[in-house]
Amino acid sequence: MRVALAIVAAAVVAVPAAAAYRNPTPGRAVVLQIPGMHRAKVRHNVVYERSPRLRLDVYRPRGARGRLPAVLLGGNKNSAQKIGWSQLVAASGMAAVAFDYRSDGDVAAAIAYVRAHARGLGIDGGRLCSMWFSKVPALSQLTSFLRCNVVYYAPLDPGLTYPPMLVVKAGRDDAGINESIDRFESAAQSSHADVRVVTNDTARHGFDLGPRTARTRTIMRQTLRFLRARLARPLRVRDSCVSSPERASALRFFTADDRPLVGVLLGSGPVGIVLAHGSNGSLCEWIGYARELAAAGYRVLPYDAGPEFSGVGLDAAAAIEAIRRAGAEKVVVMGSSLGALAALVGGAAVPAQPDAVVSLSAPDSVGYLHGLDAVARLRSPVLFMAAEDDQPFSDAARALYAAAVSPDKQLRVVPGSAHGSGLLEDPSLHAFVWSFISAHTR
Repeated sequence: MRVALAIVAAAVVAVPAAAAYRNPTPGRAVVLQIPGMHRAKVRHNVVYERSPRLRLDVYRPRGARGRLPAVLLGGNKNSAQKIGWSQLVAASGMAAVAFDYRSDGDVAAAIAYVRAHARGLGIDGGRLCSMWFSKVPALSQLTSFLRCNVVYYAPLDPGLTYPPMLVVKAGRDDAGINESIDRFESAAQSSHADVRVVTNDTARHGFDLGPRTARTRTIMRQTLRFLRARLARPLRVRDSCVSSPERASALRFFTADDRPLVGVLLGSGPVGIVLAHGSNGSLCEWIGYARELAAAGYRVLPYDAGPEFSGVGLDAAAAIEAIRRAGAEKVVVMGSSLGALAALVGGAAVPAQPDAVVSLSAPDSVGYLHGLDAVARLRSPVLFMAAEDDQPFSDAARALYAAAVSPDKQLRVVPGSAHGSGLLEDPSLHAFVWSFISAHTR
Protein backbone atom coordinates (compact mmCIF):
# COMPACT_ATOMS: atom_id res chain seq x y z
CA MET A 1 0.00 0.00 0.00
CA ARG A 2 2.84 2.45 0.88
CA VAL A 3 4.50 1.72 -2.47
CA ALA A 4 1.25 2.39 -4.32
CA LEU A 5 0.70 5.65 -2.45
CA ALA A 6 4.24 6.72 -3.24
CA ILE A 7 3.72 6.08 -6.93
CA VAL A 8 0.50 8.08 -6.95
CA ALA A 9 2.16 10.94 -5.07
CA ALA A 10 5.06 10.98 -7.51
CA ALA A 11 2.65 11.07 -10.45
CA VAL A 12 0.80 14.03 -8.97
CA VAL A 13 4.06 15.91 -8.55
CA ALA A 14 5.32 14.99 -12.03
CA VAL A 15 2.13 15.99 -13.87
CA PRO A 16 0.61 19.10 -12.30
CA ALA A 17 -3.10 19.68 -12.70
CA ALA A 18 -3.95 21.79 -15.73
CA ALA A 19 -5.80 24.32 -13.59
CA ALA A 20 -2.69 24.93 -11.47
CA TYR A 21 -0.26 25.01 -14.38
CA ARG A 22 1.79 28.15 -14.93
CA ASN A 23 4.09 28.71 -17.88
CA PRO A 24 7.28 30.43 -16.68
CA THR A 25 8.45 31.44 -20.20
CA PRO A 26 7.40 34.33 -22.49
CA GLY A 27 4.81 31.94 -23.90
CA ARG A 28 2.68 32.66 -20.86
CA ALA A 29 1.34 35.61 -22.87
CA VAL A 30 -1.01 33.39 -24.88
CA VAL A 31 -4.39 32.69 -23.32
CA LEU A 32 -4.27 28.90 -23.61
CA GLN A 33 -1.74 27.21 -21.33
CA ILE A 34 -1.21 23.46 -21.44
CA PRO A 35 1.11 21.33 -19.31
CA GLY A 36 4.60 20.87 -20.71
CA MET A 37 4.47 23.62 -23.31
CA HIS A 38 7.46 25.49 -21.85
CA ARG A 39 9.56 22.32 -21.91
CA ALA A 40 9.84 22.35 -25.70
CA LYS A 41 13.32 21.79 -27.06
CA VAL A 42 14.26 24.82 -29.17
CA ARG A 43 16.92 25.23 -31.81
CA HIS A 44 17.45 28.98 -32.09
CA ASN A 45 18.51 31.29 -34.91
CA VAL A 46 18.91 28.94 -37.86
CA VAL A 47 19.81 31.14 -40.83
CA TYR A 48 17.47 30.41 -43.74
CA GLU A 49 18.36 33.43 -45.90
CA ARG A 50 21.76 35.11 -45.85
CA SER A 51 21.11 38.39 -47.64
CA PRO A 52 19.51 39.91 -45.74
CA ARG A 53 20.18 37.62 -42.80
CA LEU A 54 16.89 36.02 -41.75
CA ARG A 55 16.52 33.36 -39.07
CA LEU A 56 14.11 30.76 -37.79
CA ASP A 57 13.62 28.82 -34.55
CA VAL A 58 12.56 25.17 -34.45
CA TYR A 59 10.51 23.85 -31.52
CA ARG A 60 10.08 20.13 -30.83
CA PRO A 61 8.53 18.19 -27.96
CA ARG A 62 11.32 17.35 -25.54
CA GLY A 63 12.30 13.72 -25.96
CA ALA A 64 10.53 13.32 -29.32
CA ARG A 65 12.29 11.18 -31.89
CA GLY A 66 12.13 11.02 -35.63
CA ARG A 67 10.86 13.55 -38.13
CA LEU A 68 7.73 15.36 -37.06
CA PRO A 69 5.07 17.23 -39.04
CA ALA A 70 5.55 20.95 -38.66
CA VAL A 71 3.63 24.20 -38.39
CA LEU A 72 5.33 27.28 -39.86
CA LEU A 73 4.54 30.53 -38.03
CA GLY A 74 5.47 33.69 -39.88
CA GLY A 75 6.16 37.02 -38.21
CA ASN A 76 8.40 38.20 -35.38
CA LYS A 77 9.73 34.88 -34.11
CA ASN A 78 10.78 36.40 -30.80
CA SER A 79 7.35 37.81 -29.96
CA ALA A 80 5.57 36.32 -26.97
CA GLN A 81 2.73 35.34 -29.29
CA LYS A 82 4.96 33.27 -31.63
CA ILE A 83 6.83 31.74 -28.71
CA GLY A 84 3.59 30.79 -26.99
CA TRP A 85 1.99 29.27 -30.09
CA SER A 86 5.20 27.43 -30.97
CA GLN A 87 5.24 25.94 -27.48
CA LEU A 88 1.57 24.95 -27.81
CA VAL A 89 2.28 23.23 -31.14
CA ALA A 90 5.24 21.35 -29.69
CA ALA A 91 3.25 20.30 -26.61
CA SER A 92 0.63 18.93 -29.03
CA GLY A 93 3.14 16.53 -30.58
CA MET A 94 4.24 18.51 -33.63
CA ALA A 95 7.22 20.66 -34.54
CA ALA A 96 6.89 24.43 -34.90
CA VAL A 97 9.04 26.67 -37.07
CA ALA A 98 8.83 30.36 -36.15
CA PHE A 99 10.52 32.62 -38.69
CA ASP A 100 11.06 36.29 -39.40
CA TYR A 101 10.17 37.59 -42.85
CA ARG A 102 9.80 40.88 -44.74
CA SER A 103 8.10 39.86 -47.97
CA ASP A 104 6.27 37.04 -49.72
CA GLY A 105 9.60 36.06 -51.26
CA ASP A 106 11.03 35.50 -47.78
CA VAL A 107 8.10 33.23 -46.97
CA ALA A 108 8.84 31.16 -50.05
CA ALA A 109 12.50 31.03 -49.04
CA ALA A 110 11.65 29.87 -45.50
CA ILE A 111 9.38 27.09 -46.77
CA ALA A 112 11.97 26.04 -49.35
CA TYR A 113 14.67 25.93 -46.65
CA VAL A 114 12.55 23.83 -44.31
CA ARG A 115 11.73 21.36 -47.09
CA ALA A 116 15.35 21.15 -48.28
CA HIS A 117 16.77 20.73 -44.75
CA ALA A 118 13.90 18.78 -43.23
CA ARG A 119 16.00 15.81 -42.15
CA GLY A 120 18.51 17.93 -40.26
CA LEU A 121 15.71 19.92 -38.63
CA GLY A 122 13.86 16.77 -37.55
CA ILE A 123 10.87 17.63 -39.73
CA ASP A 124 8.75 15.67 -42.19
CA GLY A 125 8.94 17.98 -45.21
CA GLY A 126 5.84 16.40 -46.73
CA ARG A 127 3.64 17.35 -43.78
CA LEU A 128 3.67 21.11 -43.36
CA CYS A 129 1.00 23.64 -42.39
CA SER A 130 1.31 27.39 -41.97
CA MET A 131 -0.16 29.79 -39.44
CA TRP A 132 -0.57 33.56 -39.70
CA PHE A 133 -1.75 36.44 -37.55
CA SER A 134 -3.03 39.82 -38.78
CA LYS A 135 -1.36 39.51 -42.20
CA VAL A 136 -1.28 36.71 -44.76
CA PRO A 137 1.18 36.47 -47.66
CA ALA A 138 0.03 35.42 -51.12
CA LEU A 139 0.35 31.65 -50.81
CA SER A 140 -1.33 30.57 -54.03
CA GLN A 141 1.97 29.46 -55.54
CA LEU A 142 2.79 27.39 -52.43
CA THR A 143 -0.39 25.41 -51.94
CA SER A 144 1.11 22.19 -53.24
CA PHE A 145 3.66 22.28 -50.41
CA LEU A 146 1.23 22.86 -47.55
CA ARG A 147 -1.32 20.51 -46.00
CA CYS A 148 -3.26 23.36 -44.41
CA ASN A 149 -3.29 27.00 -43.46
CA VAL A 150 -4.55 28.75 -40.30
CA VAL A 151 -5.26 32.47 -40.29
CA TYR A 152 -6.21 34.57 -37.25
CA TYR A 153 -7.98 37.90 -37.76
CA ALA A 154 -6.33 38.90 -41.06
CA PRO A 155 -7.77 40.46 -44.23
CA LEU A 156 -8.30 37.88 -46.98
CA ASP A 157 -8.59 38.22 -50.73
CA PRO A 158 -11.43 36.05 -52.10
CA GLY A 159 -9.52 35.73 -55.38
CA LEU A 160 -6.56 33.91 -53.82
CA THR A 161 -6.23 30.13 -53.65
CA TYR A 162 -5.25 28.57 -50.35
CA PRO A 163 -4.77 25.03 -49.08
CA PRO A 164 -7.39 23.58 -46.68
CA MET A 165 -7.93 26.40 -44.28
CA LEU A 166 -9.15 27.41 -40.83
CA VAL A 167 -9.96 31.12 -40.51
CA VAL A 168 -10.50 32.64 -37.07
CA LYS A 169 -12.37 35.93 -36.88
CA ALA A 170 -12.70 38.40 -34.01
CA GLY A 171 -16.29 39.62 -33.88
CA ARG A 172 -15.28 43.11 -32.71
CA ASP A 173 -12.35 43.49 -35.11
CA ASP A 174 -11.91 46.20 -37.73
CA ALA A 175 -14.94 46.19 -40.05
CA GLY A 176 -12.76 46.06 -43.16
CA ILE A 177 -10.98 42.93 -41.97
CA ASN A 178 -14.21 41.16 -41.10
CA GLU A 179 -15.89 42.16 -44.35
CA SER A 180 -12.96 40.70 -46.28
CA ILE A 181 -13.25 37.45 -44.30
CA ASP A 182 -16.98 37.33 -45.02
CA ARG A 183 -16.33 37.76 -48.75
CA PHE A 184 -13.66 35.08 -48.62
CA GLU A 185 -16.02 32.68 -46.82
CA SER A 186 -18.76 33.32 -49.36
CA ALA A 187 -16.39 32.63 -52.26
CA ALA A 188 -15.13 29.49 -50.52
CA GLN A 189 -18.65 28.17 -49.98
CA SER A 190 -19.65 28.79 -53.57
CA SER A 191 -16.67 26.75 -54.79
CA HIS A 192 -17.07 24.13 -52.00
CA ALA A 193 -13.50 24.80 -50.88
CA ASP A 194 -12.16 23.13 -47.77
CA VAL A 195 -12.43 26.29 -45.67
CA ARG A 196 -13.92 26.73 -42.21
CA VAL A 197 -14.50 30.07 -40.46
CA VAL A 198 -14.77 30.25 -36.67
CA THR A 199 -15.81 33.49 -34.96
CA ASN A 200 -15.00 34.70 -31.46
CA ASP A 201 -18.08 36.93 -31.35
CA THR A 202 -17.19 39.33 -28.54
CA ALA A 203 -13.41 39.39 -29.03
CA ARG A 204 -11.14 42.04 -30.45
CA HIS A 205 -8.07 41.78 -32.68
CA GLY A 206 -5.27 39.83 -30.95
CA PHE A 207 -7.63 38.00 -28.60
CA ASP A 208 -5.31 34.98 -28.27
CA LEU A 209 -3.21 37.26 -26.06
CA GLY A 210 -6.13 38.25 -23.83
CA PRO A 211 -8.49 38.62 -22.15
CA ARG A 212 -8.48 35.04 -20.86
CA THR A 213 -11.93 33.77 -21.74
CA ALA A 214 -13.26 30.24 -22.06
CA ARG A 215 -14.33 30.91 -25.66
CA THR A 216 -10.79 31.95 -26.62
CA ARG A 217 -9.32 28.83 -25.04
CA THR A 218 -11.87 26.69 -26.90
CA ILE A 219 -10.97 28.24 -30.25
CA MET A 220 -7.26 27.79 -29.61
CA ARG A 221 -7.82 24.12 -28.76
CA GLN A 222 -9.86 23.75 -31.94
CA THR A 223 -6.94 25.25 -33.85
CA LEU A 224 -4.50 22.71 -32.42
CA ARG A 225 -6.98 19.91 -33.20
CA PHE A 226 -7.27 21.14 -36.80
CA LEU A 227 -3.48 21.19 -37.18
CA ARG A 228 -3.02 17.73 -35.64
CA ALA A 229 -5.71 16.24 -37.89
CA ARG A 230 -4.39 17.77 -41.11
CA LEU A 231 -0.79 16.85 -40.32
CA ALA A 232 -1.51 13.26 -39.27
CA ARG A 233 -0.51 10.47 -41.61
CA PRO A 234 -3.33 9.99 -44.13
CA LEU A 235 -5.84 7.21 -43.59
CA ARG A 236 -5.42 4.16 -45.78
CA VAL A 237 -8.18 2.17 -47.47
CA ARG A 238 -7.88 -1.20 -45.77
CA ASP A 239 -11.14 -2.81 -46.92
CA SER A 240 -10.48 -6.20 -48.49
CA CYS A 241 -13.23 -5.65 -51.07
CA VAL A 242 -11.28 -2.84 -52.75
CA SER A 243 -8.97 -3.64 -55.66
CA SER A 244 -5.46 -2.20 -55.96
CA PRO A 245 -6.45 0.33 -58.68
CA GLU A 246 -9.45 1.40 -56.56
CA ARG A 247 -7.21 1.73 -53.53
CA ALA A 248 -5.09 4.15 -55.51
CA SER A 249 -8.17 6.35 -56.01
CA ALA A 250 -8.61 6.93 -52.28
CA LEU A 251 -10.27 10.23 -51.41
CA ARG A 252 -9.49 11.62 -47.98
CA PHE A 253 -11.50 14.34 -46.28
CA PHE A 254 -12.42 15.70 -42.85
CA THR A 255 -15.59 16.37 -40.93
CA ALA A 256 -16.35 19.75 -39.39
CA ASP A 257 -14.99 18.44 -36.08
CA ASP A 258 -11.72 17.33 -37.76
CA ARG A 259 -12.29 13.58 -37.87
CA PRO A 260 -10.47 12.05 -40.85
CA LEU A 261 -12.49 9.95 -43.31
CA VAL A 262 -11.53 7.98 -46.40
CA GLY A 263 -13.41 6.53 -49.34
CA VAL A 264 -12.71 5.44 -52.89
CA LEU A 265 -13.63 7.64 -55.82
CA LEU A 266 -14.83 5.59 -58.78
CA GLY A 267 -15.86 6.69 -62.26
CA SER A 268 -16.12 10.18 -63.66
CA GLY A 269 -18.67 12.56 -65.05
CA PRO A 270 -20.62 15.57 -63.82
CA VAL A 271 -22.98 13.66 -61.49
CA GLY A 272 -21.58 12.48 -58.17
CA ILE A 273 -23.20 9.90 -55.91
CA VAL A 274 -22.22 9.57 -52.25
CA LEU A 275 -22.95 6.17 -50.65
CA ALA A 276 -23.20 5.93 -46.84
CA HIS A 277 -23.13 2.45 -45.28
CA GLY A 278 -25.06 1.08 -42.34
CA SER A 279 -23.88 0.62 -38.74
CA ASN A 280 -21.07 -1.89 -38.10
CA GLY A 281 -20.41 -1.85 -41.84
CA SER A 282 -17.93 -0.38 -44.27
CA LEU A 283 -17.79 0.89 -47.80
CA CYS A 284 -17.80 -2.79 -48.86
CA GLU A 285 -21.58 -2.72 -48.39
CA TRP A 286 -21.75 -0.45 -51.44
CA ILE A 287 -18.71 -1.38 -53.53
CA GLY A 288 -20.55 -3.59 -56.05
CA TYR A 289 -23.29 -1.00 -56.57
CA ALA A 290 -20.64 1.74 -56.78
CA ARG A 291 -18.86 -0.12 -59.59
CA GLU A 292 -22.15 -0.48 -61.41
CA LEU A 293 -22.88 3.24 -61.12
CA ALA A 294 -19.33 4.13 -62.20
CA ALA A 295 -19.67 1.96 -65.30
CA ALA A 296 -22.86 3.84 -66.15
CA GLY A 297 -21.04 7.19 -66.18
CA TYR A 298 -21.41 8.43 -62.60
CA ARG A 299 -18.70 9.67 -60.25
CA VAL A 300 -19.20 7.61 -57.07
CA LEU A 301 -17.87 7.91 -53.51
CA PRO A 302 -18.52 5.02 -51.11
CA TYR A 303 -16.72 5.90 -47.86
CA ASP A 304 -15.96 4.43 -44.45
CA ALA A 305 -17.76 6.25 -41.66
CA GLY A 306 -15.62 4.65 -38.97
CA PRO A 307 -16.43 1.95 -36.42
CA GLU A 308 -18.25 4.09 -33.87
CA PHE A 309 -20.50 6.18 -36.11
CA SER A 310 -19.87 9.03 -33.69
CA GLY A 311 -20.94 11.71 -36.13
CA VAL A 312 -22.72 10.26 -39.13
CA GLY A 313 -24.44 13.51 -40.07
CA LEU A 314 -21.09 15.30 -40.20
CA ASP A 315 -19.65 12.37 -42.15
CA ALA A 316 -22.23 12.60 -44.94
CA ALA A 317 -22.00 16.39 -45.11
CA ALA A 318 -18.21 16.14 -45.46
CA ALA A 319 -18.55 13.47 -48.18
CA ILE A 320 -20.97 15.65 -50.15
CA GLU A 321 -18.51 18.54 -50.15
CA ALA A 322 -15.59 16.20 -50.92
CA ILE A 323 -17.18 14.80 -54.07
CA ARG A 324 -18.03 18.33 -55.18
CA ARG A 325 -14.39 19.34 -54.79
CA ALA A 326 -13.50 16.24 -56.82
CA GLY A 327 -15.48 17.60 -59.78
CA ALA A 328 -19.14 16.64 -59.34
CA GLU A 329 -21.49 19.36 -60.56
CA LYS A 330 -24.61 17.59 -59.26
CA VAL A 331 -24.73 15.35 -56.21
CA VAL A 332 -26.99 12.58 -54.95
CA VAL A 333 -26.47 11.19 -51.46
CA MET A 334 -27.81 7.70 -50.73
CA GLY A 335 -27.64 5.82 -47.47
CA SER A 336 -28.45 2.43 -46.02
CA SER A 337 -30.03 2.13 -42.54
CA LEU A 338 -28.05 4.42 -40.21
CA GLY A 339 -26.22 5.67 -43.29
CA ALA A 340 -29.62 6.73 -44.65
CA LEU A 341 -30.15 8.83 -41.53
CA ALA A 342 -26.67 10.26 -42.18
CA ALA A 343 -27.74 11.14 -45.72
CA LEU A 344 -30.82 13.00 -44.47
CA VAL A 345 -28.99 14.86 -41.69
CA GLY A 346 -25.92 15.63 -43.81
CA GLY A 347 -27.98 16.65 -46.82
CA ALA A 348 -29.90 19.15 -44.71
CA ALA A 349 -26.71 20.51 -43.11
CA VAL A 350 -24.61 21.55 -46.13
CA PRO A 351 -24.99 25.14 -47.38
CA ALA A 352 -25.89 23.92 -50.90
CA GLN A 353 -28.16 20.93 -50.42
CA PRO A 354 -27.74 17.92 -52.75
CA ASP A 355 -29.75 17.48 -55.92
CA ALA A 356 -31.44 14.39 -54.47
CA VAL A 357 -31.41 12.16 -51.39
CA VAL A 358 -32.24 8.45 -51.26
CA SER A 359 -33.06 6.96 -47.84
CA LEU A 360 -33.11 3.16 -47.64
CA SER A 361 -34.51 1.98 -44.29
CA ALA A 362 -33.54 5.05 -42.27
CA PRO A 363 -34.48 5.17 -38.58
CA ASP A 364 -36.26 8.39 -37.64
CA SER A 365 -33.70 9.10 -34.92
CA VAL A 366 -30.65 7.59 -33.24
CA GLY A 367 -29.18 9.28 -30.18
CA TYR A 368 -28.63 12.95 -30.92
CA LEU A 369 -29.43 12.49 -34.62
CA HIS A 370 -33.00 13.51 -35.32
CA GLY A 371 -34.18 12.64 -38.79
CA LEU A 372 -37.54 14.33 -38.31
CA ASP A 373 -35.80 17.63 -37.60
CA ALA A 374 -33.51 17.14 -40.58
CA VAL A 375 -36.29 16.50 -43.12
CA ALA A 376 -38.04 19.63 -41.83
CA ARG A 377 -35.02 21.55 -43.25
CA LEU A 378 -34.27 19.40 -46.28
CA ARG A 379 -35.49 20.96 -49.53
CA SER A 380 -33.85 18.43 -51.86
CA PRO A 381 -35.96 15.88 -53.71
CA VAL A 382 -36.04 12.85 -51.42
CA LEU A 383 -37.03 9.21 -51.74
CA PHE A 384 -37.93 7.22 -48.61
CA MET A 385 -37.93 3.46 -49.08
CA ALA A 386 -38.43 0.59 -46.62
CA ALA A 387 -39.89 -2.93 -46.43
CA GLU A 388 -43.23 -3.38 -44.66
CA ASP A 389 -42.07 -6.18 -42.35
CA ASP A 390 -38.80 -4.44 -41.48
CA GLN A 391 -39.93 -2.76 -38.29
CA PRO A 392 -39.51 -0.12 -36.96
CA PHE A 393 -38.02 1.15 -40.23
CA SER A 394 -41.20 1.02 -42.29
CA ASP A 395 -42.98 3.13 -39.68
CA ALA A 396 -39.96 5.46 -39.60
CA ALA A 397 -40.15 5.87 -43.40
CA ARG A 398 -43.77 6.95 -43.13
CA ALA A 399 -42.99 9.34 -40.27
CA LEU A 400 -40.05 10.87 -42.14
CA TYR A 401 -42.15 11.25 -45.28
CA ALA A 402 -44.93 12.96 -43.33
CA ALA A 403 -42.49 15.40 -41.71
CA ALA A 404 -40.57 16.18 -44.91
CA VAL A 405 -41.05 19.68 -46.34
CA SER A 406 -39.46 18.94 -49.70
CA PRO A 407 -41.84 19.79 -52.53
CA ASP A 408 -40.57 16.67 -54.31
CA LYS A 409 -40.82 13.71 -51.94
CA GLN A 410 -41.69 10.07 -52.56
CA LEU A 411 -42.47 7.12 -50.30
CA ARG A 412 -42.14 3.45 -51.24
CA VAL A 413 -43.02 0.88 -48.57
CA VAL A 414 -42.73 -2.51 -50.26
CA PRO A 415 -43.63 -6.05 -49.21
CA GLY A 416 -41.07 -8.20 -47.41
CA SER A 417 -38.37 -7.62 -44.81
CA ALA A 418 -35.33 -6.53 -46.82
CA HIS A 419 -33.25 -3.86 -45.10
CA GLY A 420 -31.09 -0.98 -46.31
CA SER A 421 -29.06 -1.65 -49.42
CA GLY A 422 -30.62 -5.13 -49.50
CA LEU A 423 -33.72 -3.50 -50.96
CA LEU A 424 -31.82 -3.01 -54.22
CA GLU A 425 -31.53 -6.75 -54.72
CA ASP A 426 -35.11 -6.58 -56.00
CA PRO A 427 -34.74 -5.75 -59.72
CA SER A 428 -37.85 -3.56 -59.75
CA LEU A 429 -36.65 -1.48 -56.78
CA HIS A 430 -33.17 -1.31 -58.26
CA ALA A 431 -34.63 0.12 -61.47
CA PHE A 432 -36.89 2.51 -59.52
CA VAL A 433 -33.96 4.02 -57.63
CA TRP A 434 -31.95 4.40 -60.84
CA SER A 435 -34.90 6.15 -62.43
CA PHE A 436 -35.19 8.51 -59.44
CA ILE A 437 -31.48 9.38 -59.64
CA SER A 438 -31.62 9.93 -63.40
CA ALA A 439 -34.72 12.09 -63.21
CA HIS A 440 -33.12 14.48 -60.72
CA THR A 441 -29.65 14.77 -62.26
CA ARG A 442 -30.43 15.41 -65.94
